[in-house]
Amino acid sequence: MSLRVDVAGRFAREALAAGEGEVCAVFRRSFYLRFPGNRYACVGDATLGRGPLNVLVEDLQMPALGERVSLALAQVQAWAPPPAPAVAVPDVGALQHAARGRAPREGFGGLVIDEHNALSGHAQPALDAIERWLVGNAIDEEAQALIGRGPGLTPSGDDYLGGVLLALHYFARKAQAHGLWRWLEPRLARTSDISAAHIAAAAAGEGHETLHLCLETLCTRRADWPAVLAKLDQVGHCSGWDSLAGVVAVAKLS
Repeated sequence: MSLRVDVAGRFAREALAAGEGEVCAVFRRSFYLRFPGNRYACVGDATLGRGPLNVLVEDLQMPALGERVSLALAQVQAWAPPPAPAVAVPDVGALQHAARGRAPREGFGGLVIDEHNALSGHAQPALDAIERWLVGNAIDEEAQALIGRGPGLTPSGDDYLGGVLLALHYFARKAQAHGLWRWLEPRLARTSDISAAHIAAAAAGEGHETLHLCLETLCTRRADWPAVLAKLDQVGHCSGWDSLAGVVAVAKLS
């Protein structure tokens, strides 16, 4: 199978440069390709949204698992997240007001509005360890319980950590982002290779375009949160909300 690419993120382009990829996961509107060196690209139509691992194509055709797929990169539009502002002052209260009644009950999305479920309750020691680290303490090994925690291709704990990394970059705390990545990278065997690839992109300050929109909106007066959260609902099963919970954890302390 050969498909023409319209838009591709940086991590996806680096993977596609290796040539053909093997289909390793198939979903309703997208599929993942695996390339040498544990590189991945997620292929879908425009509804997938832009992101560091995402490849948007016209006339999407769904392949079979194990099939080899090549993607033409000629004239591809490169996607990258917008730069963070020099000064970013978050308004967590406005987000929490808009999110009440719409945060999902699954995953870590409830943490956006300080609500807990069974998953976050079990993960509380790890969440507390991340919070202590964010305010300047050494990172506790309890924090690694977030890695791979929860169901799905990108578990809730991984998405939460990705949101933390994105927010650290956005709020000019890149040294902390780099420190967290140095701690995380050797522990990523606890999760899937695909999820690890998304965490690596977040460690470089890149995530799904809707998460970058959330970060921008968080620092915008009179923000249109209902419209933004409607877009967030479309990011994975609850991955967008899980990541936003990580963003909020940093924003509360920024």
